[in-house]
Amino acid sequence: MRTITKFYTAKYDRVFKTIFCDPDDLGLLQEFLQRILQIPINSIELLQPEFPVRNMMERVKTVDVLVKTNGKYIHIEMNTSYNQYLHYRNFNYFTTYYNIHTKRGEEIDIDSEFLHIDFTYGLTSKYDVKTEYGILSYDQKFSYIENFKIIEFNMAKIMKFWYDGDKKQIEKYKELIMLDLKKRDLNKIKEGDEFMEEFEEKVTKLNESSEFQSWMTPEEDFEWCKKMERHYGKKEGYVQGAQENKMETAKKMLENNEEMSKIIQYTNLTEKDILNIQLK
Repeated sequence: MRTITKFYTAKYDRVFKTIFCDPDDLGLLQEFLQRILQIPINSIELLQPEFPVRNMMERVKTVDVLVKTNGKYIHIEMNTSYNQYLHYRNFNYFTTYYNIHTKRGEEIDIDSEFLHIDFTYGLTSKYDVKTEYGILSYDQKFSYIENFKIIEFNMAKIMKFWYDGDKKQIEKYKELIMLDLKKRDLNKIKEGDEFMEEFEEKVTKLNESSEFQSWMTPEEDFEWCKKMERHYGKKEGYVQGAQENKMETAKKMLENNEEMSKIIQYTNLTEKDILNIQLK
């Protein structure tokens, strides 16, 4: 068994998708959704996470997880941090899907439920542990439409239960807490729960993979590039190498569906340079 140099938790979308979205075995995802939504789920189907592009000016929209189950379309987004644009972006993605699937030729689907779930880290304390949104009147007496709902979990508050040792709340939210626990803490919380034991086994096995450990988040890659710039900044010919590193970071961030403003902030590239990467 190889030594784990860094333990990536399931708060990262790639880890979450690798563990829960195995098309040959969706049992773990089915049980996870049953527990957090507290509803029985009889069947589950993994859907294509990339929405069709409708015109040349529209960017590709790729979501984290999209499933159909029990007459519901469920869209899941793992948000490792919170920014002001986050809700707008996720709402845009979800309403795109809603528009596509409620209007099919001559038919209009108003029977299926459309549920978007945000697991958001970094929300401020003004947000509740769990917030449910709908399309409502200002006085909240009337729904504009009935089959559209958003649930957001404030993962910062939920993780605080763990750090505070609040046993009652830990038991209530353990399926969400486990998403951002390292192996040592997973061993503490999983005991006697087959579902959580399976999760712990899969996330540990994933982290022990040399191929997986070579993966870096865009943020880590950016920090690495900054360190390299400081170390080799005075060496001849480094300017070109630094530019190449920035381009590679931007490419990874584009693949990770990051917003243009964030990519510009991290890489100091121009919007034109980044758009050229998209065209390659």
